[in-house]
Amino acid sequence: MIYSYLLVTDNGSAPCVQQNTLSLAICKPRIRKAAKVGDYIIAFSSKSMKISQNAKIIYIAKITNKLKLNKYYPEYKNRKDCIYDNNLTLIKNNYHNICNIEKDINGKYVLISNEFIYFGNNFINVPPKIKNMIPKYQGHMSKKNIEYETAFLNEFNILQKKYGLGIKGQHIHSIKKNTC
Repeated sequence: MIYSYLLVTDNGSAPCVQQNTLSLAICKPRIRKAAKVGDYIIAFSSKSMKISQNAKIIYIAKITNKLKLNKYYPEYKNRKDCIYDNNLTLIKNNYHNICNIEKDINGKYVLISNEFIYFGNNFINVPPKIKNMIPKYQGHMSKKNIEYETAFLNEFNILQKKYGLGIKGQHIHSIKKNTC
């Protein structure tokens, strides 16, 4: 399955890209709950990011591990997106506060990738063959992406050969305190 969504903010929390690992531990609870190891996520810029009139690719990731949210803390507590301890108690952080707990915990899982291309501020144009994978609204697409799976996998292979895996840019936005 390929999950595609519009990224609203890229400040280091979702996705979190550190030490050659990309993780999605907060935000996008429906993707985090449903996605399986071997599935893909592609995040496109939304218009609210104000980087371009047309969507750009911010990252593509193949999910290589999926952990329950409360199991993330022991191994990954030094990551920026590890904002809940093993009891799912919110830890002081720069990204989310008590207003986000229900949505974050509802995702139940953390998606981890060691096979990703994170473009960030070096975002790229969307290849024509996968333009129909760009959601028209907030939320995500998955079942509608099935017909583009072959084209997507071909494009991912092309991009891998051109850019290599890993971090190719920096986060686009600075941290803004989240308030209720």
